[in-house]
Amino acid sequence: MKLLNTIEIEPWDYTEKEYESPSVSKAENPKAWSDFWYECISDSNLQNLKPIELGSYLVDINNIGDTELKTILKKEIKDVDLSDFQEYVGQIIGGIVVLEDEKVVLEPSCCGDISDIQNWEDIGNAELNKWTQLWIGHPWIFYKRTNNYIAISDYTDYNLEDFKNISEKHKFSEQELLSEIEKSRKSQIEFENRISKILKEMEINNANEIAKLMTGNKCRVGKGDSHP
Repeated sequence: MKLLNTIEIEPWDYTEKEYESPSVSKAENPKAWSDFWYECISDSNLQNLKPIELGSYLVDINNIGDTELKTILKKEIKDVDLSDFQEYVGQIIGGIVVLEDEKVVLEPSCCGDISDIQNWEDIGNAELNKWTQLWIGHPWIFYKRTNNYIAISDYTDYNLEDFKNISEKHKFSEQELLSEIEKSRKSQIEFENRISKILKEMEINNANEIAKLMTGNKCRVGKGDSHP
């Protein structure tokens, strides 16, 4: 089992052209969606990026070069009022991806961002034998600590009180999972430092603070209050 710390690269954010997207779903033809993605992001010279799997928009932060990261940061701060950065700078969309046997078994959902690593870090302190929501975007999942393992539910839009008979979709060694989460945190801190360095090179004021906000290492008070 392995965790990847990822960000989402939306193709439409990196092209001003109107390429025609595939008429079928990603599940039906991931190659077509991959080709569309590369066609769009190549307009911003991001063609060296590699997604976590064919058809995905998620990219491992450890596989993003400084040149590509600079382009991504320019997009992130475009049209943002940096004079009030604490109010307007948001976390980068993405989150934790879980691999088993090199295959993706769990990935962030809509509205998930890389600050959600904090939710994963809570797992080690959770009450035993009790299902707990893990916000990864929506739909979300639930987890349960039991017998040195972490059980994970399937994706759901139900709140805990409405979700009856939760079944175990995946089961991970607690020790292994927590070790991977710790590695992901170190990776995220390194990513924050890289962002800060590039923002300084771009002569952006408050680079350190903005990097913390972008990576969720310094979140706004009450950010989690909007989660279901």
